[in-house]
Amino acid sequence: MKKRSYICLVAALAAVMMFAGCKDKKQESSGNTENADTNESAEASDDVLDFKVEDYVKLGEYKGLEVTYPSVLEVTDEDVEEQIQYNLEENVAYNDVKDRGAQEGDIVNMDFNGTVDGKEFEGGSASDYEVELGAGEFLEEFESNLTGKKAGETVTFPLTFPEDYDEELGGKEAEFTVTINSVSEAVVPEYNEEFVKSVSEFETIADYEASVREQLEQDAKDSSVMEAQENALKLAMENATIEGYPQKLYDFFYEDTVSGYKNYAEFMGMDYEEFLESYMSEEEINSIVDEQVNEYLFVRAILEKEGKLISDSEYKELAEKMAKENDYETLEEYEEDYGVIYVKTQIARERVVEILYDAAKLNEIPYDEYQAQVESEWEDEGEELEEGDDVEDSEGLEVDLGDGEDSEVLENLAE
Repeated sequence: MKKRSYICLVAALAAVMMFAGCKDKKQESSGNTENADTNESAEASDDVLDFKVEDYVKLGEYKGLEVTYPSVLEVTDEDVEEQIQYNLEENVAYNDVKDRGAQEGDIVNMDFNGTVDGKEFEGGSASDYEVELGAGEFLEEFESNLTGKKAGETVTFPLTFPEDYDEELGGKEAEFTVTINSVSEAVVPEYNEEFVKSVSEFETIADYEASVREQLEQDAKDSSVMEAQENALKLAMENATIEGYPQKLYDFFYEDTVSGYKNYAEFMGMDYEEFLESYMSEEEINSIVDEQVNEYLFVRAILEKEGKLISDSEYKELAEKMAKENDYETLEEYEEDYGVIYVKTQIARERVVEILYDAAKLNEIPYDEYQAQVESEWEDEGEELEEGDDVEDSEGLEVDLGDGEDSEVLENLAE
């Protein structure tokens, strides 16, 4: 549904603003990404932030800027129903099925091996891999050969890749051998008071639905404010001149970014090199790092100009609040996962965003008008925004496994 999805879109766009592309700089001293230590960014020392910001940043006008933002989107009954359906699907249970073959909607755990002309090809094999039949993740011809098969069965079949699949495999015939390890059936819970009690503090459906609506309304308000804040930051940065950067700061953001993508690749069951070949390039990573470095330099310059640098006494209180907002029980756990430097940069960013927002001349426009402006900007950048489009994740990466030209294990079989 367009309205509800745009609430999510505004929040997502704001979350990834700092990861947008910028001028290209080459990483000079962090070394090859293949040898990057995924824990280095978390262990970075405080001297990363020890530099004279005036050596790199000349501020322009940053107060009193006219900032356009969308009006708060009305939450409809359909929004509430959609959220409840989402909550039901989030609590789906999967039961092993042994007395029938796999069918659409089932989760199939499998080992598969593919060959072309008798030779294995990159990305054509995997073990303990799960796929939901009918979700469109794999080619329909591949999934059709799994339909009706039971756990423990092995099947071998030919598969011809579409002509326009990709340069390497398009039009070629492959042979796959697939062993079904297990078949699981999705069981969506029934929407009743028992479900309500199991996922909330409420006793009745009416109270639960009222709480869902209230949360959606708060999300809509937060999204509107967040968009205004990010637009204020964007405009103020456009008025600043940023030249050069402290190498240690660049290295920190580079290592932090690479670490995040390595974790993402591992989550997707891919090697980092496969991930780079499929989704990113070194140039794109450098561009992402450029934006993060420039943004922090700008943030630091504002804090120094306003005399509002984060003191040691303030840090603990603000960091503990941030840890709690990110569902961490203790600050120590949060710092262990993200590192003190990262936490400090995010606290600084939040403070500057608030400063700019409070000083801006806010211009609220109707939601539909604002949405049209956003879509026009995306189109101008060659990124046509359509209803139902996937949105970038919090690392600035858009993941779409349904186009048949992405990743290795996944997209070599994806539609």
